[in-house]
Amino acid sequence: MASKKGIIITIVMLAVISGASFVVWILPQNHSSSVVVSDFKSELDSVKERHLLITTAIDSNLKGLSDKSMSPDEFINQTQISSSQVTSLISELVESNAPTEWQQSYGAYFESLKKYNDYLSETISLANKIKNGISTSDLNDEMSKLDALKKESDALATKSDQTRPG
Repeated sequence: MASKKGIIITIVMLAVISGASFVVWILPQNHSSSVVVSDFKSELDSVKERHLLITTAIDSNLKGLSDKSMSPDEFINQTQISSSQVTSLISELVESNAPTEWQQSYGAYFESLKKYNDYLSETISLANKIKNGISTSDLNDEMSKLDALKKESDALATKSDQTRPG
């Protein structure tokens, strides 16, 4: 015959197994999160404000790179962080699932952020060239290319503003 201790251990084990199975069954299996946006104007304004903060920091860092108060390696590190932040903003716009009336405005700002990320990649390339030594004429060419990318990003941001629903 079974001892009392053996029966109690068996019951406890069955209770633990049953409890664990119940928890696994009850918990949702889909762990992906989604962003629910109800105020698309405020959401886009928020993305624009954060983009402006990133832009301001990069402009300051680029000035520091050009006047040699910031090392190329430090600039590259900061710019990579900024690029990651811009990528997060892009994801935020994509995941918001903007309704039809907001899609053109969101799409234009999405393209603006992508162009700004291209700009950031080019600034990293510039920092590497400065690190390895660059001629004044090549530096001027690089700065012209950067200026064109930034203007393109700004133009797309303006298009986003112009296409906002009434």
